[in-house]
Amino acid sequence: MVQTRELETIGSRRQVILLHDKLFPLYIVRGDRNFLIDSGPAVCGDIFHERITHALNTFGTSPAERRIHTLLLTHTHWDHTGASYYLQQEYGFNILASRQAVKLLEKSKVTGFIDRLNQGYKEMMNVVSDIRFGQLENMEMVKEGDKIPVDPGSYFEVIETPGHTKCSAAFLLHPERILFHGDTAGLRERDNSIKPLFLSNYDEYEGSLKRLIDVEAEVLAFPHNRFIKGKEKVKTYLRDSLARTRHVKEEILKILQGERDTKKVAEILYEREFPEPSLLGSKESFIISLEAMVKAVR
Repeated sequence: MVQTRELETIGSRRQVILLHDKLFPLYIVRGDRNFLIDSGPAVCGDIFHERITHALNTFGTSPAERRIHTLLLTHTHWDHTGASYYLQQEYGFNILASRQAVKLLEKSKVTGFIDRLNQGYKEMMNVVSDIRFGQLENMEMVKEGDKIPVDPGSYFEVIETPGHTKCSAAFLLHPERILFHGDTAGLRERDNSIKPLFLSNYDEYEGSLKRLIDVEAEVLAFPHNRFIKGKEKVKTYLRDSLARTRHVKEEILKILQGERDTKKVAEILYEREFPEPSLLGSKESFIISLEAMVKAVR
């Protein structure tokens, strides 16, 4: 393993590079083609470009090894796609995502919505940046069971994981079994508490979590915060996430017995279950996510 304050490698093959960031760590997977997993928000685009280029220059020896060839998108949320337009202009990569994700990203209305959310985040963080989100090009659909070659000794397996969003997909890197799951396994806070994120469909979210448990991954690579290493540690976390998900569902059902307004239910849930600051950002943005979860249960 190579580790500095800015980056480290994951796995015995040193194939995966983790670019450290407080909120939006990025993963580069090196091979005959270099892959980037998600992009982070638009406001980070220029910083991420510098850091990605630094990482590739550190580990690459040829021009082909010092560029990103493909972006894998786990889903279409603004903080996973925001910088992808800017980075695509810089690297010229193609994009692989689920069928639902590609269909969404082809719509100008969705593109505009993602840009508005990214600009709102920029204002909330009081950051000066001209980077916007725009229409992505060279997008290709992948589906359950597809194998995406990285080099002669490794490949990604596509696992469709709806529930957090309808378009969610996870990518399992073989042979080291490093799992890039997007937000399918919930949000892991720095104090190791777990925030479930069944924003589109509760039953699908629980089913996807069960699937991830059965995958028996060796590393669980989070898009927010650090990774978990070790098959048993990964399985323990995923089981805890499933238990926490079921608990939150039961709490929602209890609150719904006395309150039908979904926003009020979300506010009550926030006070009971999520009183600590969240990596998801402001309280207001998290209340929106909780209201979506209430609707998914109701």
